[in-house]
Amino acid sequence: MLKLIRNCVAVGAAGLLALSAAPSAAEESDDLTYTIQKGDTLYGIKERFLLDSVNVNELRDYNRVRNTRGLRINSAIRIPREMLEFTPVEITVFRLSGPVSIAGTGAQTEQAVNEGDVIETRRNGFVTLLTNEGARISLPSNTAARLVRARRYTLGNTLDLDFKVERGRASASSPSLEGQDRLQMRTPLAVTAVRGTEFRVAYDPESGEFSLTEVTEGEVNVAAGGDQIAAPAGFGIASSAEGVGEPQALLGAPEFINGGAIQTGEALEFAIEPIANAVGYRVQLAREAGFLDVINEQRVDGTQTTFTDIDDGRYFVRGRAIAANGLEGGSEAYTFRRKQLGVAAEAGPGDDYEGFRFAWRANGEGESLFAFQLWDEANPQTLLVDEVGLTETEVILTDLERGRYQWRVAVAQADAEEGLLKIWGTAETLVITE
Repeated sequence: MLKLIRNCVAVGAAGLLALSAAPSAAEESDDLTYTIQKGDTLYGIKERFLLDSVNVNELRDYNRVRNTRGLRINSAIRIPREMLEFTPVEITVFRLSGPVSIAGTGAQTEQAVNEGDVIETRRNGFVTLLTNEGARISLPSNTAARLVRARRYTLGNTLDLDFKVERGRASASSPSLEGQDRLQMRTPLAVTAVRGTEFRVAYDPESGEFSLTEVTEGEVNVAAGGDQIAAPAGFGIASSAEGVGEPQALLGAPEFINGGAIQTGEALEFAIEPIANAVGYRVQLAREAGFLDVINEQRVDGTQTTFTDIDDGRYFVRGRAIAANGLEGGSEAYTFRRKQLGVAAEAGPGDDYEGFRFAWRANGEGESLFAFQLWDEANPQTLLVDEVGLTETEVILTDLERGRYQWRVAVAQADAEEGLLKIWGTAETLVITE
């Protein structure tokens, strides 16, 4: 049975607070602290920082204060976040692709996300959220996450961003946080929070066994089952209801054999150099180097991956090696051009009974030139026909003797970046029996 994790928080190591009452980490998770200044009273603190609906006696009882007016200077009191006055933090959809919904309806760029909203991506759906202060949350396909809090408290001008990943994966990036600021992401099993770093979390509700945290920059603390442990960049942690596992080194970034090559085929094809101890790879395509605008993603068990229905343009690809425990490693982005270019061809009897017609058409956009070659299958080194610079899309040959021939067509286009692009089609066989 899963343990209920309440009031359990992790903050960056530099942000652990020394409270006068020395509460446990579990007790301090949803509290902010305030250091008593000369002249402070609980009534004054209530007026400055607390919601109107909060009674000062609640703050007194929570901190076991006997004299509400005689507070010791430089001592610290704890204030639950739910008591604090705040202004909402603006979070909007920055980029999205494919099927994405917010609060049950289709998402749109620049749409606001409010506390309590569930952001859900389906197959080939991707979304990146941005705050007006620069924090970023990205959700890939088949993920559901709920915005728990997006607030800036009056007390200390403190930022509080809190997401719950209910299914799938999410990555977070935050600018440098100050004081008691936090960016927190939780799953049903664990809580991860940071102070100016980049990390990922993952949770599979079907297995429900582990919550994964992967640190790509900075350091995070992970809390689960009453335990709390720090993980530096390049390490990951698998947490369960029983507690937090030991940090494990993430696998390195895989190399793409043809990562930067221009892609001209009907589909994009990438080959990955195998990494030891990897059981698979996650490969993503994006329109920009920061991968805020992801357009497709695949998880493959082998080292070959193929993407279809990708328009011409410049894109970025990156991959992450997946370990047996599910932790995903580092990545390195490659930029490449997508320019579909190819040729489809066919052969048949010409208008003249003695002739054969070879016809073709170019795949892709742009003005094209063509080349045509034909040779005897038994003597491929000697070309019987070798025509280049053709503007026509067919040729007719006559007086071909009986035999087995092979032929092919090339398409060529001038490209501003690559110069002349020339793609040969597959060699076809023509058999003449009469």
